[in-house]
Order: sequence, then C-alpha cells, then structure tokens
Amino acid sequence: MFRKLAVFLFVMLLAIPALADDVSTKYITVDLPDNWKAVMPPTENQGVTTVIFTNAAGNSTVNFVTGPNGGADLKTVAETFASQFKSLKPPVEKGGQFTFAFTQQQTPGQSWVAGMGEIFMVTTITGDRKLGLAFIKRYVKSTEYASLLPKF
Repeated sequence: MFRKLAVFLFVMLLAIPALADDVSTKYITVDLPDNWKAVMPPTENQGVTTVIFTNAAGNSTVNFVTGPNGGADLKTVAETFASQFKSLKPPVEKGGQFTFAFTQQQTPGQSWVAGMGEIFMVTTITGDRKLGLAFIKRYVKSTEYASLLPKF
C-alpha cells in the first residue's frame, strides 16, 4: 500500500507544471518565465542594486539599476548614465521620467530614468526593445516603487 502511495505521489509531482522563479530586490519582484534568466542576480554595491535579465534567444536584455540618488536631481542622474552609455543625444524628459537611446557593441538600446524621493531607477533594454518592454510589462512588479518602472 505504501509503495502504491509513493508511486502515486511521484507521478502527481511530475504532472505539476514547473513554477517560474521569482527574483526579488528591495525595489522590484520579477516572476521569471522559463524563456528568461537572470544573467546577473541581484547584487548590491554601496547601496545600489543591479539585476540583469536576458531572454533564451539572447536578443533582448533588461537591466535594472536602483539606489539612492546622493542628492542629485533626476536630470543629473539621467545625464550621468547617458554619458556612461555614450548616448549621442542628451536625455529627454517624458512623463516625469528621462529617456535616452544608445548603441552598445552595435546593438541598439534605450534607458528610462525615474526617481521617487531620494531613490532612482535606471531601466535599460538592449537588443529587441519590443521583447524587453513586454517582459517588463508582464513580469516585473513593484508595490512600493511602481512609479520607478518605465512609463511606455
């Protein structure tokens, strides 16, 4: 009887679909689908949290950098990141957030820079922008810091 029960439970466990992994930082939670992975799990350095995701095909990467702004205004934060990414044009404000485009290793990218009080978030999509935006809309959530997520 016990053996039949054990076999039954084993078969039932195999029938349950695999659950997606959750990747969380202090600011966001990502319900990671099977076709995406965290290529850089959440890491913190001097109060700034970074996490990077890419899809299985490797043609879309989404990066989140979040932390204290050190007293800088949002435009200054956006200009600093635009300079780091070697953007050819300065950041443009849209809906209370800044955005800029860049090219990295011959791959197009776009960043959104948002702020909330003393916190900033830079969200960057490199590669297939449409896939990256869909990933963010569907799988990235934040209760307390939702206003830091890009406004598309």
